[in-house]
Amino acid sequence: MNLDRFDAFNIFAALMLVAAAAILGTSGGDTHATGAVSAKVRSEAATPPDASTLYATAKQLIESGQPEEAVKSLAGIAEKFPAEAEAHSLLGQAYARMLDYPASMKEFRLALTIEPDYVDKKSGKFIGKRIKAVVKDGMSEAKVALEKAPEDAAAKAALKDAYYLDRMLAGGCE
Repeated sequence: MNLDRFDAFNIFAALMLVAAAAILGTSGGDTHATGAVSAKVRSEAATPPDASTLYATAKQLIESGQPEEAVKSLAGIAEKFPAEAEAHSLLGQAYARMLDYPASMKEFRLALTIEPDYVDKKSGKFIGKRIKAVVKDGMSEAKVALEKAPEDAAAKAALKDAYYLDRMLAGGCE
C-alpha cells in the first residue's frame, strides 16, 4: 500500500491527537485530585471550629427556653460562616421560639438555600414540621401587616420568605 502525502498527514495528525489526549488525560487526573483537595480545604475553612459542640449547646438553649442566648451564640457563627446551614437552621428555630416569625423565616430560607435536606423527610435533618408552623403563623402575620400598611417592605419580605418556604415544603422549585 502506497501512502501519498495526504494519507501521511492524516496518520500524523491522528497520532498527535492520541498523544495530546494521553498527556491531557494524565494531567487531568492530577487536576481532579487537586480540585478535590481544594474543595476539602474550602469546606473545612467554611466550617467553624468545634461546630458540633456549639450547635449542641445552642439546641439545648433553645429547648430549655433560652432562645435569646442561643441567638447570641449563633449570630456570630452565621455572620462569620454564612454558608453554614446548621447555624441558620438553629437561628430559625430560636427566633421561632421568640415568636419573631419574619426573622425565623429569613433564617430558615437561608438554611434551605444552602441545604435543602431540611425539608426532605428521608434525610436525618428534617425539620419541616417546625418550618411549616412558622410559615403558617408568619404568613398570616405578614398578611395582616400588609393590610394595615400595603407598602411595608419588611412585611413584603416576610411574605416572600413564607411563600418560598411553603413551596419548598411542598417539594416545589425555588
